[in-house]
Amino acid sequence: MSKTKSVFLAAISGNVLEYYDFTVYSVFAPTIGRIFFPGESEFIQTLSSLAVFAVGFITRPIGGIFFGYIGDRYGRRVALIISMLGMTIPTFTMGLIPEYQDIGYWAPLLLVILRLTQGLCISGEGAGTAIFILEHYRNLKPGFTTGLVHGSNITGTLIASFVGIMIEQYFSHIDFAWRFAFILGGCMGIVGLYLRLKVSETPIFKLLARKKQTLKAPFSNVIKTAWPSMVITFCLGGVASSVVYLVKTYVNVFYHNVLHLDNTTALMYLSYASVVLMIALPISGAIADRIGKFKMIVLSSVAILLFALPTLLFMSAITPWKQILALTVLGMLGGGIAGTAYIFVISLFKPEQRYSGVAFSYNLGIAMFGGTSAIISRWLVEMTGLFYAPAFYIMATSSLFLVVIYYMRHVIRGLVKD
Repeated sequence: MSKTKSVFLAAISGNVLEYYDFTVYSVFAPTIGRIFFPGESEFIQTLSSLAVFAVGFITRPIGGIFFGYIGDRYGRRVALIISMLGMTIPTFTMGLIPEYQDIGYWAPLLLVILRLTQGLCISGEGAGTAIFILEHYRNLKPGFTTGLVHGSNITGTLIASFVGIMIEQYFSHIDFAWRFAFILGGCMGIVGLYLRLKVSETPIFKLLARKKQTLKAPFSNVIKTAWPSMVITFCLGGVASSVVYLVKTYVNVFYHNVLHLDNTTALMYLSYASVVLMIALPISGAIADRIGKFKMIVLSSVAILLFALPTLLFMSAITPWKQILALTVLGMLGGGIAGTAYIFVISLFKPEQRYSGVAFSYNLGIAMFGGTSAIISRWLVEMTGLFYAPAFYIMATSSLFLVVIYYMRHVIRGLVKD
């Protein structure tokens, strides 16, 4: 295998596996709710399960500081290896946790601890993988390449939903069948770890290390010298993840727990929306390579404002073709904004502070807006009685981002070279 292919495979495969590990939880959220939060109504069980999912995002900004320090001080490769290891162990362990009826409140407590660990370690992925690949091969089309990286995140979600469908179809008679998905994720993580151990550090970081230009305190440096870039990255992380996680975590819950379709159908809808999102991400990046990153980001944000409400209205329609159309548009909206996000935010920071700046700021946006997307959406539907209420949430995040980039447009034009 050529060096180019081995680097890309190691980075992408690890990214796929880590995001499988992180999002397989949402696929089995209804089951986990019943097992770890018994004696409650279906709504409370689902909300509790989604709350534990959201807990995994609390430690993402902390992980961003930690992995940013590792990536900027000791190397991108080292950060990605530690991240891979830190995701694999908790996922495998989740498949072994005793149920509430066996150990009482220790069961949900252990679940929360493992989700916190996952959140800490997943923050080293995503943008970190994009940085790793771009710094190895700067001649690649950057928007398309980072769009592929983001698409590999969705591939992990897609695999998780396929595993969920298989278990639902063929192993539903086994009470503990859901555990197979977590144990499988842990085993696959070992493969990803092996691949990452085989690749070398990026040329750009090697150059920084050789010239002794690595920073001893990259996080404090980026706060002092690049705080406008951090604000922009935070807001973009928020709007992109609020839409993407609506696909990743809410579609399944919406169709199964709100519209009361059978779980297999809900998972098939999740799979379809994930495929659309996965395809839209690199296409969005490729368009950004042609028309410019800033223009693509603005157009995508405006599209969310225009199409979010009709999309959510069609999602709750009785007619299947309207539901499919809505999921198609939702996937395209998420792909449009997120497909350009990585290359846009990476271009805002200098190489010596890049990992810290992106990892912390983007993950903070994900933690505040993306991780809470599913639980806020479910709560909005319950409180308002409007199936389309989540549209107002993603419209609000998009509006916030547009306001920020309008007032900081001069800063952006000085940093981003299209």
